[in-house]
Order: sequence, then C-alpha cells, then structure tokens
Amino acid sequence: MAKKKSKLEPSSISAVSSAEAYEATYFARRCGLTRDEALKIMREAQGWVSTTMPSTAKRKN
Repeated sequence: MAKKKSKLEPSSISAVSSAEAYEATYFARRCGLTRDEALKIMREAQGWVSTTMPSTAKRKN
C-alpha cells in the first residue's frame, strides 16, 4: 500500500495572494529561505516603501 503524500502546511502568514505566494516561493528557493521567511521579508520591505514614499506625492506622467 502506498503512503499518502503529505500536504504542504499552510503558511503562518495569512491572506497571501497567489502572485505573492509564487514570488515568495521563488525568492525563498533562490535565497535558501523558507516560504514564511520570504513572505515576512517581502512584507517588511513593502511597509518600508510605503512609509518612505509620501502618499500625497504626485507622479509626473
């Protein structure tokens, strides 16, 4: 009798879009991290960008 394949454990970080999950998986594989670590780094970077960029700044077209 064959063993059942174990399912991947869900990420401890909730509300992950499919694009974000794909990017985190790629980043984790390239950098030798876990997917959760990659998601944490990505989200910290997003927070840093949103705090350094003023929301009232207008973009020039």
